[in-house]
Amino acid sequence: MIKLEPEMLNKEVPLGEFTVTADDIREFAEAVGDLNPLYLNAEAARREGYPTVIAPPTFCMHIRGQRLLPEVEVEPGFTTLHAGQEFEYYDEIYAGQTYSAFGKLVEVYEKTGRSGPLGVIVREMAVKDTTGKTVVVLRERQMVRSPEKKI
Repeated sequence: MIKLEPEMLNKEVPLGEFTVTADDIREFAEAVGDLNPLYLNAEAARREGYPTVIAPPTFCMHIRGQRLLPEVEVEPGFTTLHAGQEFEYYDEIYAGQTYSAFGKLVEVYEKTGRSGPLGVIVREMAVKDTTGKTVVVLRERQMVRSPEKKI
């Protein structure tokens, strides 16, 4: 069902470096409908003790983009679907700062559900600041199953 080289597990893979701008944060906040002044107004953020605007908590999904990385090969004909996510926050993402993202496969396993066998892929993406300090960790699960089984 899932094809994976064992050495891929827990191997951190660089996903890129990016600089977050106030415009990036504003566009994301407006897109998700969260108009908190801390995301839109530097003066409001400074009044609350931040050096500048901060990103909404789910901004790391914007960093992740549309691809699930590292990729895992799935047998032809099998389907995958999103099976949940969780976030661990250690600091804020600030406008004007540069961050690096790193992905890794944490766990891959198979189990039997109510409608038959399925595979589960667990990935983490860590966002780190320029000092190497982890700012946020996004953990996601992806289910893999045969197309003959209905969910």
